[in-house]
Amino acid sequence: MWAICTHEFKSYFKSIKSLIIIAIFAGTAYLIADFFAEYKEIIPPEIGNDVYAFGTVFVVYFLGSLFIAAISHDVINREISSRTMRFLVTKTTRTNIILGKFLGGWLFWLFCITASFAIIFIMSHKFLWKGLLECMVFISVALAINLLFSILLPKPGLSMFFGIVFGLVFPALSFAAIYSENIYINWLKLITPYYYTDLGGYYPLINILYAGLLVFLSLILFKRRDL
Repeated sequence: MWAICTHEFKSYFKSIKSLIIIAIFAGTAYLIADFFAEYKEIIPPEIGNDVYAFGTVFVVYFLGSLFIAAISHDVINREISSRTMRFLVTKTTRTNIILGKFLGGWLFWLFCITASFAIIFIMSHKFLWKGLLECMVFISVALAINLLFSILLPKPGLSMFFGIVFGLVFPALSFAAIYSENIYINWLKLITPYYYTDLGGYYPLINILYAGLLVFLSLILFKRRDL
């Protein structure tokens, strides 16, 4: 499992697409922070007056699923399409493959988000551990969703298209459900990670269970899949 995790983690840094996504992520966070610098009164109290931290959190919550879909959409079906998955299953278990792939992607984003908060720390002299934790919990769900898509959808091109569309539409639908007064729509908020993040306190930690459930479902489907 750890060999697959390490290989997956390193592969992200070897990909030009991943490096471009990192640059876009950092640039977007900076531009959003620069915009909100004039509207500090709407920034959540726990972030204080640090607009750069808010920019990073904003990008993770609203564009994180899109960025993750762009580079992690084919984490499983790429290996199946290239036939390398048949070789992998002779060397380790399918459980190790799924967990290794997931953890490799998780560590990559942990590195990226930690680097962003470290830069913020240099400027503000305050490291926002809670913000980092909540970002990573949310990213865990997004990674688990893309892992599931990569198993359900056979072709990398199809999973990329579906993942990007999902990354664009899902946030909008989630917030529509959260703030809708229609009881037939409002209940849908219970199946979106945005709802538990929006509640604050310890509720965002529910998303750990959410991510775990999705990974478990991915594992069941992968074990039943013919390679």
